[in-house]
Parts: sequence; C-alpha cells; structure tokens
Amino acid sequence: GLTTLLAAMAQLPTGCYLAVVGSPKQIPQFQTQAEAAGLASRVFFLGAQKQMGPVYAAASFLVHPTLEDTFAMVVLEAMAYGLPVIVSGPTYCGVSSLLTHDVTALILEDPRNVPELANSMLRLLEDAPLRERLIASGLTFANEHSWKAVGDDYDGIYRAVLRQTR
Repeated sequence: GLTTLLAAMAQLPTGCYLAVVGSPKQIPQFQTQAEAAGLASRVFFLGAQKQMGPVYAAASFLVHPTLEDTFAMVVLEAMAYGLPVIVSGPTYCGVSSLLTHDVTALILEDPRNVPELANSMLRLLEDAPLRERLIASGLTFANEHSWKAVGDDYDGIYRAVLRQTR
C-alpha cells in the first residue's frame, strides 16, 4: 500500500516524485502520511482522473504494489502507454500470472517489502537497457491483450464451437 510506497520513496534520490491517482476520499489521510515521512513536497495526490493519458505521459514508470487486485487493468494501460511497470506478484495481483519478472515487468514477491520495492524503483531509474526491454515487451503484451485481441480470441472460440455443433 501507500505506507510501503512512501517508505520506498524515502530511499530514492530527492529528484524523484510520486503521483498518486485514486479515490479523493483518502487524500487527507495520505497527505498526513506523506508529511510524516518528510515527503510532502515530493508526493502529489491527483485524486480520480477521467483521462489517464496525460498522467501516463508524465510518468517514468508505474508502481502498483497492491495487496489485492484481481487483474489490474492499470498495469495493462500503463504498458500500452509505453511505461515499464512494477507490480505485485500473482498472490496479490492477477495480471502478474501472465507476466515474466525482468522481461515484461518487475514483479514484487511481497508488495509490503520496502527494500524490494525501493530496489525495483532504483533499477528502473538507473538501468536504461532494463527500462527499454520492459517498455518493448510491455507494449507487445498490451497489444496481445487489447480489447480487440481478446474479442478476436472469443470470436475464434465461438466459431470453433459452431463448427463442432453443425
């Protein structure tokens, strides 16, 4: 959650900033946590966003250290925008079962592990070849899992079933 992310942010260079998107109801509580961690000037709470394109365009990477997300469409969207991603493993996040660590994403064994999260973020900041590899494979993954690709897969299944029933 955010507590882990803030603790990891504290280990990053001071030129790193965090934009948090989500429910505006929790912003006052989150701001208090950021202030307590000494990160108030480096963390921005954007609330819910109708258009995520500008947010993705401004980001260097996506961090999704969730404790429970059945699929995590945000990961797929970020990949489609060319962002490398850090995401919780399959125990916590469904999309991770389709990803490969260090190939399509950086996958966290435990999203509550501050050193693991901070190390993953530092790797993306410092390792350009890794970033480029994750961007390229992420774009391919997102394309393979687009609504059109999924629709085409279901269409193929329906047609195969129809052929068998004739």
